[in-house]
Amino acid sequence: MKLLWLGVDVSRVLHLAAVFCLTCVLLKAIQLFHRRRELLRALADFPGHPTHWLFGHVHEFLKEEEVLDKAELWTQKYPVAHPMWFGSFSAFLVITDPDYAKVLLGRGDPKDNISYKHLVPWIGNGLLILHGPKWHQHRKLLTPGFHYDVLKPYVALMAESTNVMLDKWEKLIADGKPVELFEHVSLMTLDSIMKCAFSCHSDCQTNRKNTYIQAVYDLCHMVHQRLRIFPYHNDIIYWLSPHGFQFRKACRIAHDHTDKVIHERKESLKDEREFEKIQKKRHLDFLDILLCAKDENGAALSDEDLRAEVDTFMFEGHDTTASGISWLFYCLATHPEHQQRCREEIQGILGDRETIQWEDLGKMPYSTMCIKESLRLYPPVPGVSRQLSKPITFPDGRTLPEGTVAAISIYLIHRNPEVWKDPLVFDPLRFSPENVSGRHSHAFLPFSAGMRNCIGQQFAMNEMKVALALTLLRFELLPDPATPPLKITQIILRSKNGIHLYLKKIPPLHQAQPLQRRRERIFTCTELPTWFRCERSRQEKAVSWTSMASLLDNITRPSAAILQLSVLLGVIFVLLKVLQFYWERKKLIKALEAFPGPPKHWLYGHNHLLKSENFLHQVVSWGEEYPYAFPRWFGPIEPSIIIHHPEYAKIILGRADPKASAVYKLLVPWIGKGLLILEGSKWFQHRKMLTPAFHYDVLKSYVTLMSDSVKVMLDKWDKRITERRSVELFQDVSLMTLDSIMKCAFSFNSNCQTQSDSHYYIRAVFDLSYLLSDRIRNFPFKIAFYNFTRNGRVFQDACKLAHIHTDQVIKERKMLLSNEKELEKIQKKKHLDFLDILLCSKDENGVGLSDEDLRAEVDTFMFEGHDTTASGISWLFYCMSLHPEHQQRCREEIQGILGDRDTIEWEDLGKMTYTTMCIKESLRLFPPVAGVSRELSKPVTFPDGRSLPAGCQVGLSIFAIHRNRDVWEDPEVFDPLRFSPEKSAQRHSHAFLPFSAGSRNCIGQQFAMNELKVALALTLQRFELYPDPSKLPIMIPQIILRSSNGIHLHLKKIF
Repeated sequence: MKLLWLGVDVSRVLHLAAVFCLTCVLLKAIQLFHRRRELLRALADFPGHPTHWLFGHVHEFLKEEEVLDKAELWTQKYPVAHPMWFGSFSAFLVITDPDYAKVLLGRGDPKDNISYKHLVPWIGNGLLILHGPKWHQHRKLLTPGFHYDVLKPYVALMAESTNVMLDKWEKLIADGKPVELFEHVSLMTLDSIMKCAFSCHSDCQTNRKNTYIQAVYDLCHMVHQRLRIFPYHNDIIYWLSPHGFQFRKACRIAHDHTDKVIHERKESLKDEREFEKIQKKRHLDFLDILLCAKDENGAALSDEDLRAEVDTFMFEGHDTTASGISWLFYCLATHPEHQQRCREEIQGILGDRETIQWEDLGKMPYSTMCIKESLRLYPPVPGVSRQLSKPITFPDGRTLPEGTVAAISIYLIHRNPEVWKDPLVFDPLRFSPENVSGRHSHAFLPFSAGMRNCIGQQFAMNEMKVALALTLLRFELLPDPATPPLKITQIILRSKNGIHLYLKKIPPLHQAQPLQRRRERIFTCTELPTWFRCERSRQEKAVSWTSMASLLDNITRPSAAILQLSVLLGVIFVLLKVLQFYWERKKLIKALEAFPGPPKHWLYGHNHLLKSENFLHQVVSWGEEYPYAFPRWFGPIEPSIIIHHPEYAKIILGRADPKASAVYKLLVPWIGKGLLILEGSKWFQHRKMLTPAFHYDVLKSYVTLMSDSVKVMLDKWDKRITERRSVELFQDVSLMTLDSIMKCAFSFNSNCQTQSDSHYYIRAVFDLSYLLSDRIRNFPFKIAFYNFTRNGRVFQDACKLAHIHTDQVIKERKMLLSNEKELEKIQKKKHLDFLDILLCSKDENGVGLSDEDLRAEVDTFMFEGHDTTASGISWLFYCMSLHPEHQQRCREEIQGILGDRDTIEWEDLGKMTYTTMCIKESLRLFPPVAGVSRELSKPVTFPDGRSLPAGCQVGLSIFAIHRNRDVWEDPEVFDPLRFSPEKSAQRHSHAFLPFSAGSRNCIGQQFAMNELKVALALTLQRFELYPDPSKLPIMIPQIILRSSNGIHLHLKKIF
């Protein structure tokens, strides 16, 4: 008997659900297997400790206090670098050698996306997490906050906070019991950072209700815990767990504290006198810089960016310094001879004074050496990590591929016996000038190094000096043998059981008679807040991973129970995926409510309404109904905002958002990560490197080469034209532009226009463009098994053909450069061409581009430099054929310039005013690139008040902007006079975007315009162009603007 519900066979539905779940689990397993295989291949050159099949190395570090000691043992066995596995599918390379560290820190790689992403819900995307242009912008913005003149008045504030802590200790030392320092030092550094950077007097040291310190402690512990427990790497699993609930609760406490600080400062700035006082400052402090900052569009930092930077500096500015000061006190307590020498130095500087001044800080050489030696043995931040944005080669020849995570263990470098003699001995004289001069530049890294070093290192050093000086003036520090600290890494270096010291009061120097020793009441652990007393019991209740490992090790035989468990896990996996999609899209969907758009299908979105032949005109039609912007849905869960107004386009293109990953990543197997795909610092590096290839003097010499290529095409047409049959132009024009780009940019004479077997590259580019456009339009375009479909296999074959062509070009140029005479000739050039720049470029370490980067840039420019220009020229010829009056006027202008000459020169290009207007009008009606897209890196607010959140995909329809009736009068009419100087001056700056705009505009736009002029001039000299009414072109956007049936014209020879 069938079980029916609403007329549906429930058992069949459950059966289909089970099959679907098993399929999802299988696909996930394949994905994880592929990921593990890539990691094993990447780390193959680096031997390491044996791994467990499931836990990796996690089971080796179940006891937090043994992690660092065990890591030191592994370093002795596997020097320089070794892999570390978190489970079976997540691994990184641990670097313990300064030479390796120097290579890595000398690059511009972003922070890794494994460990640092877990910090984002707490400290947001601030300076610690950011990368790329936004990081550069924020770093440049905040650097003045650490200027000499800003830091100078902070010394008095630091001394004031330190004295509050010391006054508390005066009242607490009694009963002969030790004092746990870390909490008091943390409150002191928090008090100090609040006064210095945020102009906020919080009284957090005397107010016992302060919960921020406890929240920070919990957050550090939970972030570290999440990193070690592999299932917690999944957001859904973590947020649904009890630990995820505690994490969110602690985040709220930390954010409430931050919001209060920001709110109070904003309120004070509303006072005109206070605001005038701040504006008169030569150097603003940290929070005032953030509140007064404006971007290039005059917009202030968003509330999200503001809180992220405040949260970041609030944590980094107090917790890391608290760690450094606490371990410094411990080092001096265990080495009384160095403690006494520091005290004598400080007493000699201060004399009878009880406070410290800015000028005193530079007079403490021995104390500074002790501070540095303490930072060597106990670096507050034990390690940093990077995710490689390009392959890396280390000094010994070993390499890592792009995407690998490399972690620099500062703690292990500081204790490397190959670098430091007797590394476990506390010896401040290591930092004497004579010893420092002979040491490796990256042997001592307490504040990291390179462009991403700690922005507040001078602030931290000043605070450590102030705290040390004032403490040693009033107390003698003695260790507690019964409670030695247990080192643990929880973002910063802490002690699991605290840092306990005995404090002995020292009589002031100015007192005439020695005071009798009296027993001071020592602050006991029981008087500390409840959270600290309960820490040990809380940790004892943690999950026992040892027993879990034992359980999983016993699972060796498949059974029916395991099969049922797989189905259950599959169902849970699908459910979690659904929840993840829902949570990710909820905020976006709410934002999209402000943007009305065409009705969508519940499953297909708008895909069923947009066929390739009507796509562009449909977008224009929707744009007339829904002004400025509207949502376009790729299926049920993939929305994008389509912008079709220049005012909105100006806002988006004026920012530094990356390309939309969902779309552009599909291009990577073909053109690699070249200038079109790259983002961040690597994009800046490549853009700066390639810009000279488009210098005036370089482009000047290309005109002759372009003319030669155009003449070959025209000679072919001379032989093929008849009165009855039209000529399909696009393929011939594509071969011509390919021939031209090969000669100009790659110094390669391919003869591709005359050799019939050279058409394979053009065919491959056409296939790739078609397949990519088809994949983007059809949901789901992100399916993992695309490569296994028929289209996927065709795509891979076409990629191979395109790469064969590229590799041949690179190989031949490399062989030519191996000739010394040819190399000398190239090096003497004032300006190198495109490929020679790529082959001769070196980074800051003297390393050339990798083969992967080299081919990516060549593939990118080979495609963009010929296919987009071919589109522009073909549609230009079509426009000229439809409008014979404009065609004739251009011809007369060109004949007037050239006279009897049948070739064109550089100086002629600037004289073609009417021809240039016709070219621009053709580019308006038929832009070669019909649209570009971005993924918002931060929220955006448009001029009409509507906004979009970070992560939203935004598509700029250049085609729709160019045909927007609110911008262009009679936009469907071909009217070159739109581009006369007087009309251009009145037009919106972003109404005409054939080469995009902003920092990521087309680098080769002048090259393209020159080629359009050369092709049109030489063609109109020899042929009249007429349309073929029987074969009108049908526009389709396939990365570039093409015609599905080609562009057919009749050509009439001019005698």
